Amino acid sequence: MFKVVIPMYGLPREITEVRNVEVELNEGAGMAEVIAALREQVPSLEGPVFRPGEDRLQEQYKFNINGQFYFDRMDFKLNPDDRIALLVPMTGG
Repeated sequence: MFKVVIPMYGLPREITEVRNVEVELNEGAGMAEVIAALREQVPSLEGPVFRPGEDRLQEQYKFNINGQFYFDRMDFKLNPDDRIALLVPMTGG
């Protein structure tokens, strides 16, 4: 197991009122495991950010891992030295 700090931006940050959430994960954890760990630490993310009762992201959210974006139904294998953030895409006009 290893600890990872996940920065919160945009609405996730407003909901959690924290900049970072620390979770414990197993090496090779995928999206479902990361969401489950975040849900345990910050239950208020369920609904607005995570689909209720599922280890899935709401449509507008994504994870950024080492500069690569992962949307709902995409998976990854997280390693202890990876950098991960929970984001909502910004639009401009």
